[in-house]
Amino acid sequence: MNISVSYNWLLEYLDTNASPYDLAKYLSLSGPSVEKVTKKNNDYVLEIEITSNRIDMVSIIGIAREAAAILPRYGFKAIFKKFSFPKPIANNKKNLLNVTDKEKLCNRLLAVVMENIKIGDSPTHIKERLEAAGIRSLNSLIDITNYVMLEVGHPAHVFDYDRVKSGSLNVRLAKNGEKLITLDNKEYKLTDKDIVIDDGLGRVIDLPGIMGTANSVVTNETKRIIFFIESNDPVAIRRTSMNLGIRTMAATINEKHPDPETASQAFDRGIELFEKLCSGKITSEIIDIYPKHDKSTLISTNADFINAHIGISLKEDEIINILRSLKFEITKEAKKLLITPPYFRQYDVAIEEDIVEEVARIYGYQNLPNNLPPPVYYSAPGDLEKLFLMISKIKRFLKHLGLHETLNYSMISIEQIKNLDGKPEEFLKLNNSISEEIEYLRRSLTPSLIKNLKDNQGKENVLKFFELAKVYHKQEKNLPNEIYKLGIGINTDFFDLKGIIEALLSELNIKNYEIVVSKEKIFSSNIQAFLKINGKQAGIFGLLKQEYASKIGLKENTVLAELDLQALIDSSRNIPEYKHISSFAVVKLDLNVEISASLNYETIKKTALKTSELLENVELIDQFKNRITLRFYFTSSDRNITEEEAIRELDKIKKLI
Repeated sequence: MNISVSYNWLLEYLDTNASPYDLAKYLSLSGPSVEKVTKKNNDYVLEIEITSNRIDMVSIIGIAREAAAILPRYGFKAIFKKFSFPKPIANNKKNLLNVTDKEKLCNRLLAVVMENIKIGDSPTHIKERLEAAGIRSLNSLIDITNYVMLEVGHPAHVFDYDRVKSGSLNVRLAKNGEKLITLDNKEYKLTDKDIVIDDGLGRVIDLPGIMGTANSVVTNETKRIIFFIESNDPVAIRRTSMNLGIRTMAATINEKHPDPETASQAFDRGIELFEKLCSGKITSEIIDIYPKHDKSTLISTNADFINAHIGISLKEDEIINILRSLKFEITKEAKKLLITPPYFRQYDVAIEEDIVEEVARIYGYQNLPNNLPPPVYYSAPGDLEKLFLMISKIKRFLKHLGLHETLNYSMISIEQIKNLDGKPEEFLKLNNSISEEIEYLRRSLTPSLIKNLKDNQGKENVLKFFELAKVYHKQEKNLPNEIYKLGIGINTDFFDLKGIIEALLSELNIKNYEIVVSKEKIFSSNIQAFLKINGKQAGIFGLLKQEYASKIGLKENTVLAELDLQALIDSSRNIPEYKHISSFAVVKLDLNVEISASLNYETIKKTALKTSELLENVELIDQFKNRITLRFYFTSSDRNITEEEAIRELDKIKKLI
């Protein structure tokens, strides 16, 4: 995730002589990547990319702490200013608020009621800092929660106490089908895996860690507030946020598991600002429900282990200094280093290799020697090697035939399924898809090729695409069956596609195949066929029915094929079978035949080759309406035959067909 950081705000927690550009350069070498520095009024804004494991840096304090460890390695003065926000004191402990979490769904809950709230505009420096971070200033109450999140690194929330009415906050799992309306007035339907907060009377008033609801939001009339912070279950936050499609900054932070101690710091800082900027006064007990205190893992390692993994020899004292600059606690025991990560890294650093990474990056990856590991030759399994060789051969051949390769997602939309009268329940659906366009795993390459043709229609007169990829068939209580397919989509005609397929079969030296009538519902009834190899079905191709083409918005012919790649591999030969070239004359005779549903080219060819021993080949020459012209090639392997013999053979064939 990316955050924007004010340089002047950073200096409140970092004493340094490094300029904003120095910060950008040297932070990027050993820590978070600074993508851009922009001058804004009397300040500079640093756009910083934070890796998902370093949620401790998604704040001003976190970046200042990191800079204090990195900058001195490059000759700059950099001291992290210790901070402590005043602990709130509840002088008037009224029983105004009841918070419950019976199922222990949250790691920590902090809450307090404050009264005498005066809402207005925030001070200029707060507005500017929020806007620099890409957050719109609304009013002093809302701005404080956003300001605390950016400064300390933990999301916070504020309710209108009088709109909650019952004075109760009950953390629970939602009911299947339960609905809520969020701050932006959008309605969402929940499942029993979503965590909500209700008012003790069953009315949902918050989607914790993600977004508040319209029925408890503060208004200009608010006089009393509940300031509330929860340390959530990151898995639950991620699941709910993705399922509902609500991607707020709070959700993005909470799903990465900020530590509960930081939640307490954000709570103290928030109360301090409410008192200063909104004249707020604590009027209830301070609630802190903290059922489980997680502790950082104690990691045992030594300098030899660290040096062996980095590839250089660092002194033990230098390793210790690097780790202490990052706030790690270290004790020495014999030749061992016993290391405890700081509280804000407790969910990030857990094993010896994590320590190696911390030492290496602060020392500087650019300072490590450029020693490449010795090369290793890996011999792929025979079947896998044959598969990739065949894929490469097919791709090259189709390219030379003038087809363009497409690379599509393995997922399609429900609309693409329904456009071809498919049944969504037969497809595997992703639980956390980032888009409705890629929700279902493909069972066929056809929908993707249709989309390719539609997206490109009108750009070229002739469109010819192919794709070699896997399709996924659902299996009960098991992973899907993954099958390689070759898909072809063109906008010319059926015979063009048939020619492409036959040319490919010839290139792969596949001889024992036939093309027979098929009855696939998405293709025109009399313009489709099965490809059979060695008597087994190996694919299908045909002209897309007009009703489907019209529904999808295709304006030209759409001819599609899908072949089983494994069938092609199993039947192919690297070297063609040798066939002796006859030294005797060939007699060519043409015949015009009326075809029908029961009499087609393949049937005629098959019958003719069985009938005459002198017949070498049959070729389709022309077609007009329901009549075709065939050319018959007659010859003998041991003598020259006469035209009269060839005519007699053709007469025998005519009688049979």
